[in-house]
Amino acid sequence: MDMGLKGKTAVITASSLGLGKAMAQGLAEEGANVTICARRNAPLETTKNEIEKLGGQVLSIEADMNSKDDIEKVITETVSKFGKLDILINNAGDAEVGRKIEDEDDVWQAMYNICLWSCIRATRAAVPHMRKNGGGNIINVASVSGHSGLAGMADYNSAKAAMLSLTKTLAADLAADNIRVNAVNPALIHTPLWEKLANDNFVGSVGDSVDEVFANLSKQMLMIPRYGKPKEVADVTTFLASERASFVTGACWNVDGGFTKFII
Repeated sequence: MDMGLKGKTAVITASSLGLGKAMAQGLAEEGANVTICARRNAPLETTKNEIEKLGGQVLSIEADMNSKDDIEKVITETVSKFGKLDILINNAGDAEVGRKIEDEDDVWQAMYNICLWSCIRATRAAVPHMRKNGGGNIINVASVSGHSGLAGMADYNSAKAAMLSLTKTLAADLAADNIRVNAVNPALIHTPLWEKLANDNFVGSVGDSVDEVFANLSKQMLMIPRYGKPKEVADVTTFLASERASFVTGACWNVDGGFTKFII
């Protein structure tokens, strides 16, 4: 099936590992030009080389998504290299367990900065280029916790909830510009971030190893009793970025193995 992505240009933030890497690979496999960015150069270069072996055109930029200047640099350098910007996937984020309302402002602000403000800043920088190009496509990587309120993650949950609200609002605001805006809500995806969370917080209490933690949590929380793979989320974002999803906007797609089965 032709996804209509050949020759499109995409920016995927935080894309050297995990979800972002899989999303960049998925778009490159369909013939899109991709910009990948991350704070650490070594994994970034590894991912760049892997994408190039797929035959994809790739630009890699060392950048911190906490920095407004770095975010704007990523967008500007992408347009300079490829001549346009069609797709933006806002994937930057972080998560911690054990957070509480008593935490000081700087703790809350740090989470909002990487999860929410990176999304706002990248979108703000990208939209003028999409308008100039006659349209575009924005996909926000939110989380099921944005509408399910997992205990001990108030800063993360509220940042992701704001992303979901932003997605629907921007879908309305940008529809006249032929810019579609959607979100995906992953749950229990086996990524380096969630490996770290499992190791730091659940090994010993939920299972004796990271794999056992994922297996036990999946059985307890999901209808499909296994953890998800980054490619399974990337397959959805590739679809949403494609011409096959041309009538989809303002939607929040749960890619969660049935975690949100009780939420209407």
